[in-house]
Amino acid sequence: MLKRRGSFYRNSLVMMMLIASIPGIVMGLITYWTVTNKIEGELQRLHRNKIIQQEKNVEAQFANLEMTFSHWAFELNLGSKLKNLSFVTDYNEVHELYRTLLIIEGSNPLIEKASLYLSTPRPVVMNKEGYEFQDDLGTADAYSDLMKREKSMYWMDAAGLPGANESSDGTTLTLVNKLPGGPVEPYGLLIATLNKSRLEEQLKTLNPLGEGSTLLLNGDQQWKISSNGQQTDLDVALENEYRTRGSNEDSFLFTFNKAVYSVSISQFTRLGMTWVFLSADPLSGITAPVLLISKVILFVSVGGLLLALLLSWMGSRRIYSPLERLFRKINPSWGREGHRNEFEWIEMKWESLTQESEKLRSKLDLQLPVLREGFLMQLVQGYLFELTESDVHERCKQFGLDVAGKQVGAAVVQMRGLNWERGVRFSQGDDELVAFAAGNIAKELSENMDMPCEILNFHDMTLGVFIAFPLESSTADCKERMREFGEELLQMIQRILKLQAVIVTGNTTSQISHVPYLFEETKQLLNFWDLKESNTVIDVAQLHKSFAQLEFPYHFMLEKELIHAIRVGAQEEAAKLVRQFMDELTSAGVKKLVLQQGITQLVGSIQHAMLQSGINPISLFNGANLYQELNQLNEPDEMLRWLETRIVGAYVQELVGKQDFQTKQVVENVLLYIQENYNSNISLESCADEFGTSPYSLSRAIKQVTGINFIDYLTNLRMDQARELLRTTSLKISEVADRVGYQHTYFNRIFKKIEGVSPGQYRELAQKDS
Repeated sequence: MLKRRGSFYRNSLVMMMLIASIPGIVMGLITYWTVTNKIEGELQRLHRNKIIQQEKNVEAQFANLEMTFSHWAFELNLGSKLKNLSFVTDYNEVHELYRTLLIIEGSNPLIEKASLYLSTPRPVVMNKEGYEFQDDLGTADAYSDLMKREKSMYWMDAAGLPGANESSDGTTLTLVNKLPGGPVEPYGLLIATLNKSRLEEQLKTLNPLGEGSTLLLNGDQQWKISSNGQQTDLDVALENEYRTRGSNEDSFLFTFNKAVYSVSISQFTRLGMTWVFLSADPLSGITAPVLLISKVILFVSVGGLLLALLLSWMGSRRIYSPLERLFRKINPSWGREGHRNEFEWIEMKWESLTQESEKLRSKLDLQLPVLREGFLMQLVQGYLFELTESDVHERCKQFGLDVAGKQVGAAVVQMRGLNWERGVRFSQGDDELVAFAAGNIAKELSENMDMPCEILNFHDMTLGVFIAFPLESSTADCKERMREFGEELLQMIQRILKLQAVIVTGNTTSQISHVPYLFEETKQLLNFWDLKESNTVIDVAQLHKSFAQLEFPYHFMLEKELIHAIRVGAQEEAAKLVRQFMDELTSAGVKKLVLQQGITQLVGSIQHAMLQSGINPISLFNGANLYQELNQLNEPDEMLRWLETRIVGAYVQELVGKQDFQTKQVVENVLLYIQENYNSNISLESCADEFGTSPYSLSRAIKQVTGINFIDYLTNLRMDQARELLRTTSLKISEVADRVGYQHTYFNRIFKKIEGVSPGQYRELAQKDS
């Protein structure tokens, strides 16, 4: 019901509710915060004073114990005569020592056991229960270490005494005094072990209810005593909190297991050692009554709040009903969507709709060019074949393209020279920037020439121009205007962007669905562009003429020489032959299609040579698509550099690293020798003798360079020549066998084994195919 009413109703309801309930809530919170905090502070103060008082009491007891113990160090019975005491003959002296130890144990209630250690004449430990000689060297050395300490009197944990019970729980304090007192070389130790239970009882006086804990630590925290006897989780947490805070605070509040403790810290120093008291008392026992009163006040306030809500709802409903009936007549749907002030709702709604309309219009204006370009790109690339002519016209109308009653012309602009080494404005990598600038130039030029057009960016330094002409214009007139547009655009690109370009002007069509064919036909002519021409405008009518005049001057001998230079690792010679190969390709004109096809054929032959020499082209080029890389190059110089560095250079470096250079030269000379003498009685041994090497080394080297052994290479060479003679000459089979170095019968057998047919059958099949 609240959701169906506006803010006027809610505001009045909330106001009445707050008026009725705020005083009680405020009083409950004030009581909780102020009284509880004050009690906690007072408890901390009292706890701190109690800790200081107890610390003084414990310090006084320790001071009294230390003073009494220091006096015993100068007792005559413990004097220098003990150096020569015999526990066997000096019965009276030993009895006097027993009596002295008993007196020491009874001199202070904190002392539980008194012990005496003498290092001479024989190490012995004595207490009221008897004496024991310390013949074990480890025990004697441990007591000797205690006597070597710097101080004549010091505190330590009883667990550090030689022969102590390691299984004992917790810490038992021990006071050690050297004999005799003073700077004289000690000859014994007087040891007093404190009563742990009595010390823990002293600590428990700080927590009479037994709900907290008190810790007594030394400054280095090497030992600790808890009022709980054994160390509890609270003791561990309290000690960690003290370590984290350090000794800068004398009291703080500490929360453990959802209980709040008041922690007080006190320190005193005895015999150069710092003693720390940590006492934690729970606050819940004291603050519980105050918390109960605060909660009662809060519950009463909440009850008043609920009562106020009920009364406010009844009163507000009665007051609001006339306003609700009036507003429903103005806005019938308000009950489902209105949550604002009723009197401001109409103004807000009107402003919101106005702003939303403006935003949508602005977004549409911004996105329309992008959407239009995307639609035209799909149309040009042939992705809208399923649409009818009327559907395409409707789509064009939606994107603001006026093609009704018009014919469409196509032109393609391709730029080059972006990375030429001369003073240009752009560098390699600025393709998109250049295409954007050229598109803007073309758009502005078309507007000046009253030729509405749309620019398509193919993202490869190529632009498509979608030009609309009146339907009544003749084809010749449209072509003439497109040529004028292309020549003017060519000059502006050269003058403003300092780049070379070729512009191909295509045909026109009145059917929008034929646009993909129009652009495809236009873009094909770019492959027949003579790259030596810096700037030119080409008409698509020259397309078939270009097909007829196109020559493909591929030099096979240069290919063989280049592969031979690569195999022997002659990189400079290979680079020279690559340039000569490019010159041969461009001898009839620098056609992009000719260059790409010729370089593609050469790359394929080089890769074949790689495979024969045991090099994996996929691994060498890291799986790159070389033909795709080549297709993206438009400059002859770029193609030449790509062929020299990317293909030939990489192959030569791989060969040099993989094979021994001298071995390759020998193998190449042997291969040349085989090619010149294959028709004679040649063998592996004769070749090895000819070049001064062993047959085994030569065979392995040929296998390493070519990928096949000597006899297979010789057989393949002879078979290639035999197939050529059978296809191109009318020599007899015996004459062909003699020319390739075989006897007639052996030639027939090996030819059929390799080709699957006899030499005569092979000639008949070759003649039929021709």
